[in-house]
Amino acid sequence: MLQLDNYITASKARVKSEKNTPANRMRDLLEKVKEKLYTGDVYRAKADINGIIVQLVTNVHHQYEFWLANWSIVEDSAAEHATIYSINNMHAMEPSAYYSPELHTSLFINTEYYGQCKSWALGMAAAILEKKFNTLSIHGALASFKGRGVVIVAPTGTGKTTQAFKLFLHSEGKIVGDDWVYVKFPDPISPDPKPPLIGVQPERSLYMRTETQKDQPWLRKIFDVCKLENVTVRKEDCAYPVGEEGCGLTGGKCVFNDGYTHCYYAFGNSRAIVPRDLLLGPEKVADSAEIRLIALLRRDDHSPAEVVLNSDEAIEVLKKGEYQIRPGAGPREEWGKMGYESWYNPYLLELDHQRQEHYFRLMFEEWKIPCILLNTGVETVEQTHQSILKHLTKA
Repeated sequence: MLQLDNYITASKARVKSEKNTPANRMRDLLEKVKEKLYTGDVYRAKADINGIIVQLVTNVHHQYEFWLANWSIVEDSAAEHATIYSINNMHAMEPSAYYSPELHTSLFINTEYYGQCKSWALGMAAAILEKKFNTLSIHGALASFKGRGVVIVAPTGTGKTTQAFKLFLHSEGKIVGDDWVYVKFPDPISPDPKPPLIGVQPERSLYMRTETQKDQPWLRKIFDVCKLENVTVRKEDCAYPVGEEGCGLTGGKCVFNDGYTHCYYAFGNSRAIVPRDLLLGPEKVADSAEIRLIALLRRDDHSPAEVVLNSDEAIEVLKKGEYQIRPGAGPREEWGKMGYESWYNPYLLELDHQRQEHYFRLMFEEWKIPCILLNTGVETVEQTHQSILKHLTKA
């Protein structure tokens, strides 16, 4: 029988957070939890996130393992710019997360879920990169086609990963990353001709929703050999049962009734940490791409299939950040409701609207990078894919 490397966390989504914790309060919290931290095994590792060194100190072995698989790890002697402490088994304390901008320090209490740890590491690095290194951080997928890069920015559930994988699977496509893009702008901005804007991603592996396997059956064999988080291994834990044997997602037979020991889409926020090379080989992977197109996605039953946005319209959509709350993006009681995340980026721990708008406006107006808004609710996956290819080819 296949033995999965699958860890079930107590908290399966982001926990409540305080993103502007004063330095004195953070020091008091750390003093309170460090005694527990140092009574058992402590795991440490420093990640190089686009040149910013973020240290993890934790007693959560699951987070430590995912951290090692996710990032480029540097020597312990490297000076850290920011630190994450993650302490489990703190009795009488509810699951919580804190960030102190003054100390460049985060603290997680009683949560083993890796997703929030990863996103805050990116957010901590982003705060330093945006203020000191003229770098925009975008929560989006980056793929290239014939050497031209497209950044796909979208709320969860609108097809971002699906469209990134369509490009990746194309014979002339490559994947850069599925979650995060750094774009460094020259300082000062040079007159025409301007150098190309290059998007890079900081992760060695993709932290993928395993529900992707529903539409990409070949991913089952990939996920089976990866480190997993919260994959459903009992039929009674499925979120989408229909009758005795049916599946509410596929309309077909439940995989457990087909003899499988696990289902990758029975819970909407189960994850796999997947080395990029493992998917289709190293020749299909790139670490950077010249950005030639921004594609925004939405999903409803009434908006136009395709809209070409001017800079003001694009910034308005990005700044509003309207989305439907999906599993993993908030408390369970909020799932299915509409929410708002400015710039479609919940990872920005030090959100500065003026800085975000400045960088995006440079991209759209100075570099003339086009922006399209596609509605995946009124077109098929293939139609949306063809729209992206059309605009990317002529960009």
